[in-house]
Amino acid sequence: MVPKIIITTHKNADFDGFAACVAASLIYEDAIIVLEGEPQQNLKEFLNIYDIPYEKENNFIKDYQEEIKNHKFEKVVIVDTADINRIPEFIKSLIEQGIEVDIYDHHPELKEQNIKGNNYSKEVGSATTLVVQKLLESKIVLPDTYETLFLIAIHEDTGNFVYSTTTSLDHQISAELLKGGARIEEVEEFVSLEMTKEQKELFDKLYNNVQELTLEEITIHIAYSEIDKFIGGLNVITHKLFETLTPDVLFIVVKMGKSIYIVARSRIEEIDLNKILSLFGGGGHKKAGSAKTKGLRIQEVIDKIKKELKSSFVPVLRAKHIMSSPVRTILSFETVERAHELMFQTGHSGLPVISDNKLVGIVTKKDIEKAMKHGLKNAPVKAIMSTNLKVADVETSLNQVRRIMAEADIGRIPVLKDGILVGIITRTDLLRATNGVFNFSLSPILEEKYKSQNLKKEMEKILPTSILNLLKLIGLYGNELGLNVYVVGGFVRDLLLAISSKSNGTKSIPYDIDVVVEGDGLLFGKYVAKQLRAKYIEHPKFHTCSIFYRNGENKIIRIDIATARTEYYEEAGELPKVELSTIKKDLYRRDFSINAMAIKLNSGSFGILMDFFNCKKDLEEGRIRILYPLSFIEDPTRILRAIRFEQRFGFEIEPNTLTKLEEAVENGYLEKVTGMRIREELEKILEEPEPMKAVKRMGKLKIIFHLFEKTYYSPTLVKDLEKLFDVKGYFKANLPSYLNKVRLFHLVLDVLLQYTPEESLKKISERYGLPKDFIKNLMQVKNVYSEISKDLNDKEKILKLSYFYEKTNGFQNEQLIFLAVKLPEELLEKYYEYLRKIEKLKLSITGKDLLKKGYEGVQIKAKLEEIKKKLLNCEIQPGEEKNLI
Repeated sequence: MVPKIIITTHKNADFDGFAACVAASLIYEDAIIVLEGEPQQNLKEFLNIYDIPYEKENNFIKDYQEEIKNHKFEKVVIVDTADINRIPEFIKSLIEQGIEVDIYDHHPELKEQNIKGNNYSKEVGSATTLVVQKLLESKIVLPDTYETLFLIAIHEDTGNFVYSTTTSLDHQISAELLKGGARIEEVEEFVSLEMTKEQKELFDKLYNNVQELTLEEITIHIAYSEIDKFIGGLNVITHKLFETLTPDVLFIVVKMGKSIYIVARSRIEEIDLNKILSLFGGGGHKKAGSAKTKGLRIQEVIDKIKKELKSSFVPVLRAKHIMSSPVRTILSFETVERAHELMFQTGHSGLPVISDNKLVGIVTKKDIEKAMKHGLKNAPVKAIMSTNLKVADVETSLNQVRRIMAEADIGRIPVLKDGILVGIITRTDLLRATNGVFNFSLSPILEEKYKSQNLKKEMEKILPTSILNLLKLIGLYGNELGLNVYVVGGFVRDLLLAISSKSNGTKSIPYDIDVVVEGDGLLFGKYVAKQLRAKYIEHPKFHTCSIFYRNGENKIIRIDIATARTEYYEEAGELPKVELSTIKKDLYRRDFSINAMAIKLNSGSFGILMDFFNCKKDLEEGRIRILYPLSFIEDPTRILRAIRFEQRFGFEIEPNTLTKLEEAVENGYLEKVTGMRIREELEKILEEPEPMKAVKRMGKLKIIFHLFEKTYYSPTLVKDLEKLFDVKGYFKANLPSYLNKVRLFHLVLDVLLQYTPEESLKKISERYGLPKDFIKNLMQVKNVYSEISKDLNDKEKILKLSYFYEKTNGFQNEQLIFLAVKLPEELLEKYYEYLRKIEKLKLSITGKDLLKKGYEGVQIKAKLEEIKKKLLNCEIQPGEEKNLI
C-alpha cells in the first residue's frame, strides 16, 4: 500500500531531526519516514539497539518510482529545517510541483526559510519539543522507547537545558516524557557533551580535589572547588567527571561567588539523591539532581552530605538476599529416573545440572516426566536438559531479576558467584520478596515489545492485496465471534524474511495460510467458510478444519484453521495427542523457533507479532533452534526438517540443538518413525532448489545410515549423487520425455542403496512403500553396469548404439537415468545419442510384413530387433528395412 504522507528532515539526521520525524509519524496517518544520508553516529548506535522503522532515500525511490513520477502523495512533512536545499532532492521536486507541506522548525529566525507551506515553527530549543507537544495533545499512549528517543533529542539540542535557546516548553515536554516512562539513564549514553575552556579548567580543579567514601561496598566521591565567577554547564562537567572517576555516586560541590552549587549523579538504587539535595533547597530524581545554597562554607556542605548519606541509605534487595540456598542439584551423568526421584522427594519443579563443578544446564519436572513416559529413565539428564540458561549474579538487583524472569518467561533463575552456583531464585522467592505483589501476566516490558513489533505497515506493503484483505477479514470474523485469531508458522516466517530482505515479498509468501484460534476452531472455521462462501472440510479428531477459497484472481487459497492446542506424545515418533490450549502454548509445541511466531489478525490489534521465545532474533541471525530439550525425541521427523530449513535459508543449527539432534540420531529415534512419515520429509527435501546440500548434511550427521539399514554414506555415493542431479538436469533440458513417471525419491534411493545388501533392501522397500519391482530394477541396472565395465576395453563394441539397445531394451525411465549416473564420462555422450535416436526410431515395416514373408513366432521378434540395431548403427537408412526381409 502506498503511503499518503512523506516525513523527512535534513541530510545526515541527528537525534532531533529523527525523533521529530518519528513523533510526526504518530500524528499523521499512512505516513513514512524517508532520510537522506547516514544518521549521525550516536543516533546510528541508538538505532542498532532499537529497531525503529524508516526508509533510506535510495530504497524509497526504488520502491516508489511510479508513485513519485505521478505525484501520488498527498503531503510532505518537514522537521528540524526550513531550507529546501537540505532535504532529499526528490522531495524538493515534489514541493516545487505544488504538493502540500507542513513545517516544524525551531529557531526559525536564525535559519533560512525558503519552503512555502503550513508553518508550525516556533522559538524553542528542539524541533522534537514542537512535534511532541502536538502529539501529547492527541492523548496517544507512547512506548517507553519512543519517549526515551524524544527525551534524548531534546537534551541534545538544548545542551542538557543549558543552551540560551532553551525554553520553558522544552522543560515541560521533557517532564511529561519522564512521567510517561522515558529512561533518563539512556540520555547520558547517547548525548555528546563538549566542554568550554573554562569548564575544562574547572574539571581539572574538581578532579584534583576528591574525597572518597565507602558505604556498604558503595563507592562515593565528593569533588569540590571554589572559583570567583559563575561558569555555566556544571551538569556537563559532572557528567564528564562521573564517567572519568566511575564511582557509584558522585557529588560536585562548587562555590561560585557567594553561592554554592551542588550537582549529584548515581548508578545505584540504595541512595536517594533527591532526599539529600532537598536539604539544600534542591531536588531532582533518585539518581540525579542539583541544588544551590548560600551562607555555608564548602566543608559544611560536604559534612551535611556525608551525614545525610548514612541516614538516607536504603539497601536494595539483590539476588543474594532473596535466593534459596543451598541448591539441590543433579550431576549431568545421573539418570532421568534419579532426577524424577529427587523431584518427588523435594517437591522441586526444576534442578540445576552440574558437570565438573560448573552449571551446565537445568532440567524441569515437565521434561523429566516426558522422558520417563518415553522410556528414557536410564538416560543421563544431560540428554534432556536445557542449556539455554538465564542466570543472575549474587549482586543482581531484585528489579533486574524480575525483568529477566518476565522477559524470558521462566520460573527459576540460578544465582552465581564468581561463576559458581550458590543459589536459585524461583517465582515463589520473588513473591515473598515483594510481599506477594508480582504480576506474571504480560509485563510492561513485553507490552512495549509487542507495540514496537506491529507489522501492519510492512504487511500492507509486502503482501498481495488479496491475501492482505483476506487476513483482515479473518480478523474481523474473530472479533464478531469474540475469539482471538492468529496467522502462524511458515507464513509469519516467510513474511519476516521478505521484510528483512526489503523485497516486495509476494513471490515468497505462500498462498496456504495457517490460522490458530483461541477458542473453538471448528465453530470459527464454519463461520468463516459461510462468510466467504468457500469449501469447508473438517478434521474433528485434531480440532482442525480446512477452507478452500477462490479469490478475485481465480487462485485457490487454502486456509487451515486449528484450535490453539498443546500436543503430547505417548510414544516417541508417534503422532501426537491433542489438548486445547492458548496461543503461547500452541507456539511452544512447534518444531523450531523460526516457525513459532504468530501475528494477531483481530481488528484493532491487526499486525502485532507475538514472539514469546525470542524467535525473531533467531530468524534475523540465521539460527535453527528447538524450543525444548525433548523436541527431537518426541518427533524425530524434526531432524530432517532441521536440515531442510538450515539448507533452504542458509542458516545454521545452533550448537545445543545440533547436540540434541545428534543424540537423537545416535540413539535410534529415526528408526521409531513410520517409513511413510520419513518418506514425506525426504521428498520435501528433494523438492528444495538445491537438495544436494541437505543430502550431504544428512550424510555428515550419519542420518543416512539410520534411515536406511546397512547403507553407508561414502565418497563414492557423494560423487554419484552429485552426478545424479547433473544428469537429471541434462534430461530435463534435452531428453524431457524420459522424465515421464520418474520420481526423484526413487532415483536418489537407486544411488544410495546400490551397495546395500539385498536382505536389507527388502526391509527398506517395505518400510518406505517402494514399488514391487524396485529391487529387481535396481539389480538389473547394477548387472548391466557390471557387464559394461567388463566391455570398456572393446571400443568397437561399446561405441555402437546397438550395444546400448541390447543392454537397456525394456528398461523403465528411472533405470535409464540411473544407468547414466553410473556410466563413465567417455560413454555418456554416446549413451545420450542412443536415447535420442531410439526415442524417435520408427520402422517402416511391422510384424505383419514379416508374417507375409514366412517368418514365424520368435523369428519375427528377432528380425525386428536386428533391423532396429542396423538402423541405430547407420548400417541401413530409414526406408531400407524392406531390403532385409
